[in-house]
Amino acid sequence: MVGRHKIAAAAGVLAGLFIVAATGAGAQAQTVAPSTAQVATARTDGAIVIHALKPTASTRTVTAAPSTYPAVERVFISGGAETLCYPGYACAVVPYGSGSYVFKFLHYDGYSLSQWNGFGYIMNNQTGSAAARWDNQVGGELGCVAPPLKRFFSWDPVYRIRLTAAAC
Repeated sequence: MVGRHKIAAAAGVLAGLFIVAATGAGAQAQTVAPSTAQVATARTDGAIVIHALKPTASTRTVTAAPSTYPAVERVFISGGAETLCYPGYACAVVPYGSGSYVFKFLHYDGYSLSQWNGFGYIMNNQTGSAAARWDNQVGGELGCVAPPLKRFFSWDPVYRIRLTAAAC
């Protein structure tokens, strides 16, 4: 009799998981274009405070967390949380779930992107005329931002970020 209860309980758990998956209970919110004041504020030491993007009511299926190769420092911020983009860095904000991942790029290099979706932004806090560039799937440049500027756009067509010493 105990064996039958275990089987029934296991079947109930599996049915519940199927219902959650079928109804989209694991969905994450997408973001809309925020105003500059909502996402970043400058400090007197040159660092820029980055705030989490606010999700909207529209949803999409949650995928693996965004990442880069080679790996860079990555911080998840949600709600009223914030993190810093220090001088010398270029930082990229990618919406995910109830908040955003902030990637902090320091060295001139090319970085492949994985699972970067939704509307986010890149902030170039590098020094001099160093540029932050982003490329499509075949390596064509989609955009470039010079310091100390930021640019808002959809990450969906972006496959690589490059930091270069050459100006935009």
